[in-house]
Amino acid sequence: MAEKHTLDTMTPASSSNWYGADNKRMKLENSQSSSSMGTKSSLDPHQPPPSLVVHARAVPDGCSFQEILNHVARFGKISYLTMMPKIRQALIEFERLEDAVNCVRSTQENQIYILERPVFFNFSTSQEITRSPYGYSPSSQQPPQEESPMNNILLYTIFNPIYPITVDVIQTISSPCGIVQRVAIFRKNGVQALVEFDSTLSAQRAKQHLDGADIYAGCCTLKIEYARCQRVNVYKNDEMTWDYTIQAGLRGGLMNRPPAPPQAAFQQTQPAAPQAFVAQQYPAAAPTGGQDYSIANFGGPGTGAPGSVLMLYGLDINRISCDSIFNLLCSYGNILKVKILINKPGTAMVHMDNPQAAKNALQHLQQTRGMGNTLQLAFSKHDYIADKGQAECMPDGTPCWKDFTQSRNNRFLTAEAVSKNRIIGPSKILHFYNAPPDSTEDTFKQLFSELKVPEFTAIKFFSQGQPG
Repeated sequence: MAEKHTLDTMTPASSSNWYGADNKRMKLENSQSSSSMGTKSSLDPHQPPPSLVVHARAVPDGCSFQEILNHVARFGKISYLTMMPKIRQALIEFERLEDAVNCVRSTQENQIYILERPVFFNFSTSQEITRSPYGYSPSSQQPPQEESPMNNILLYTIFNPIYPITVDVIQTISSPCGIVQRVAIFRKNGVQALVEFDSTLSAQRAKQHLDGADIYAGCCTLKIEYARCQRVNVYKNDEMTWDYTIQAGLRGGLMNRPPAPPQAAFQQTQPAAPQAFVAQQYPAAAPTGGQDYSIANFGGPGTGAPGSVLMLYGLDINRISCDSIFNLLCSYGNILKVKILINKPGTAMVHMDNPQAAKNALQHLQQTRGMGNTLQLAFSKHDYIADKGQAECMPDGTPCWKDFTQSRNNRFLTAEAVSKNRIIGPSKILHFYNAPPDSTEDTFKQLFSELKVPEFTAIKFFSQGQPG
């Protein structure tokens, strides 16, 4: 159940008659006239002509008017700005055409990152932004209208949700602020939740104490704003929606909790339970006993929750393949699938088998340099990589999509294999094993030369019986 944000910024002035017969006839005549002249439409969305309006794509969740202005105001004076959060887009109208051209050219040559995510800019097919109550004019003295009026329903947006978010988690962190009546979690725009309190005062207290806090240390960051709906609709009580005003008998099943998935046994770290979060935010309200707030009650790594898919940016399209990306990330966890995005050069998606593996890769590979580029990693908004029937091919002829679920090269398949792997970042020293017994230094020099990689400065072979 998603929050409704009405933002009709592109609605024509004569919208009430837009689908009338006169307009249809006019559009048909224009189309025929353009075809007879053999010219290409000037409103081609893929190659739009210069315009005062610049179109921003892939605007991250939680981005504000001010954050966009901080990145584009240096190009020139902006007359109007509007955002479309449901489709992660924004429109920026400059006062001078030269400034809009400068913005597009500069951002296409030097990638702009907002909230640690790349945002892409191009000219809009519109020459002017239709003014609406949801837009913002920097020249006006009024602050941007980014938030709904105060009420008893809050919209929680959870960033970097590498651990499962359920109604139990939301209720646990929210109840110290007031009585929680209903909770509904949805994943249309990332991970969000609508939380209905018993009063506006309780909602105000929750927003004041929880906004910007981390549910678990270093992740699951909360952004809280007032919702626009009047009631949270709950049709059934489960891990995604719950009506706490209805006493519907026993909540559990025949057993206390399901067994942990196989991957959970191999995790080296676990997040602090919501109990620690409550104790930090409200020392007097933290539970003291009789309740189990351990991570086992809230799921854990390997439960298939969002946060297992990574986005990789800054890859060399001419030197990468699905196998090379697998080799780069397999030291941090088992890899299920890899997909190289042909329509976004230098970008790939990697589905790890659990959120902790994805977090390990992000922590150790973020901002590392390789093949002349700086590697950027971010959590994807997608929960999985969909199966692909016939994959397109890379310049070297290899497929741009590959399934590694059955690969024996995954390094965390058994407890014994896990115990032999140490999760560390890239370094100048590489460790190899299973090399042919007769391998020599010249053998490796020839191999490095064939692969066109820099030659090593020193190599050491372990004697027989030692690790190698």
